[in-house]
Amino acid sequence: MDRSIIMAFDVGGTQIKAAVMRDGEIIASTVGHYDSRSELETEAVIDHFVDIFVDVLKRGDLSKEPISGFGLAFPGPFDYEHGVCLIQGLGKFESLYGLNIGSLLDEAIRSHALLREQLRPEFRIVFENDAALFGLGEIAVVDGDAQGEERAICLTIGTGLGSCYVERGQLVKHRAGVPENGWLYPVPYGNRIADDCISRRGVLQLAEEMGMAFAGRDVRELAEAAAAGDAAAVQLFEQFGRRMAVILGPSFRAYEPNLIVLGGQISKSASLFVPAFKEGLLAQGVIAQVRVSADTFASTFRGIYHLVLRK
Repeated sequence: MDRSIIMAFDVGGTQIKAAVMRDGEIIASTVGHYDSRSELETEAVIDHFVDIFVDVLKRGDLSKEPISGFGLAFPGPFDYEHGVCLIQGLGKFESLYGLNIGSLLDEAIRSHALLREQLRPEFRIVFENDAALFGLGEIAVVDGDAQGEERAICLTIGTGLGSCYVERGQLVKHRAGVPENGWLYPVPYGNRIADDCISRRGVLQLAEEMGMAFAGRDVRELAEAAAAGDAAAVQLFEQFGRRMAVILGPSFRAYEPNLIVLGGQISKSASLFVPAFKEGLLAQGVIAQVRVSADTFASTFRGIYHLVLRK
């Protein structure tokens, strides 16, 4: 029996979620949350990542297990194919700009006394954005929400809008009918873009446009009010769903997906806006099943696992 494992990081500007994967599943005892320390200089950032790598293995008592790969969901802009960080002027990971992070991490891990003996000959490091990995995780595993669908569009809705296009289990990034990289966040809407509207701030801005006196409440409190029957809050989420359909409908029509999968924090309130979203899409001729992911975190990490195997 192959006991090899894969290390997985979901890297954010403030926090890194890390875990070890085996056979496509998260080893629960290894899950950890760490400060990103994205303000550090280059060498310190790399050392911090390696320290997390070591700590996660210790959590699961996995210091003897062979390691096949290391996959990272990393924020953009980033050259994911070549492992080069392109983040600049965003207040995070500034010291990594223009550097091949894959090579730096590979060198640091292979020279680490506690790690180098665990690395299998095929050990590799791969990068991708979190929305794409979420989509792969939903498609590629037997119990994934999108398993078996020919064409799927997967969305993560939280602080911003993430997206990916998938066909027959493979990411589609550069093709007619698909926005560059599969990214929908820059789709225009008036003098704004989709990212401004289909996100946490989009819900809050819409509440303000509708004249709601939400007195500093966040999306969760607004969703709780809607679930409790508050008419204004119910109307807010219905309008949010309709606006989603207006913004994304033309892009969806160009691809003709069989399935749309929703993940991310805002998707936890999907029952409040998905009916209006589906109705709005149908009015534009978009006929697709809409599902909500059972676990965005787990799907993203499963996506990392399958990306490492495919590479």
